[in-house]
Amino acid sequence: MALSSNDILEIQNLVASYCITTDNADVNGFMNCWVEPDAFEGYDSGAFGHSKTWEELKSFETHHVGPGGMANGKRHQSTNVHITPVSDTEVLVTNDMLVLEVADIPQLIATGRYNNSKVVKTDKGWKFKYRHLHVDTGFFKLAEQWKQVAEKNK
Repeated sequence: MALSSNDILEIQNLVASYCITTDNADVNGFMNCWVEPDAFEGYDSGAFGHSKTWEELKSFETHHVGPGGMANGKRHQSTNVHITPVSDTEVLVTNDMLVLEVADIPQLIATGRYNNSKVVKTDKGWKFKYRHLHVDTGFFKLAEQWKQVAEKNK
């Protein structure tokens, strides 16, 4: 069950495309990272919600990168990409996510980990079938700090 070098590169590019399409507000490109709607098994982003269908995820991403969405002015980066083969056509991918503020003073604002994302080889290449994001607790502490500052400045 060894993956080819080409498969590994395609999977790494899938993980990168996931971030780049979000940063570029490219909803169609983002959804192209996923299997077809009938094969979709879900997306769980913890406190930010759970998409049970492909259509729900597309709606979430449209808002996420649209006017007033949380992804505006941010850059998402994936690190520590670890690929575990399950079969010749399925792998589990774990990677860390870093979110940087880039529209204002550049700084790291959030971290998390995608644990065991299910990625499958389709006739259109490797695609995500399921993802689960665990957002690190520090993000919520920072969000609370921002809220307190905003209330002070009212």
